[in-house]
Amino acid sequence: MRGDRASNLAMLELRLEATRRPELHAELGEFLTAEHRESVDYHVEAGLPGGRTGVALLYFAMLGMVIDDLTVPEILAPYSTDDLIGELAARLLREEDADPGAEAGVLP
Repeated sequence: MRGDRASNLAMLELRLEATRRPELHAELGEFLTAEHRESVDYHVEAGLPGGRTGVALLYFAMLGMVIDDLTVPEILAPYSTDDLIGELAARLLREEDADPGAEAGVLP
């Protein structure tokens, strides 16, 4: 992400623009929903820990870190982002928290 800040900022701007333009919102929403579903499906099908809910929580928490890093990186300055990501993954993707029936392939 840090290697291509311009592309990530452009994606953030596109998301913001979609809040003002319904036709863009429909297209972007469909694309991002499919991308999210594919990521979660991959994680579950690979047998990785955390289940669908853990992966969704990790995705949304990481997105917040990405937005902060792109827009106001000073917020993250006191922390090691590697340590934050490691701790976040360790807490959210525990083996015992796997969703029952995750093999069904359906997002909640």
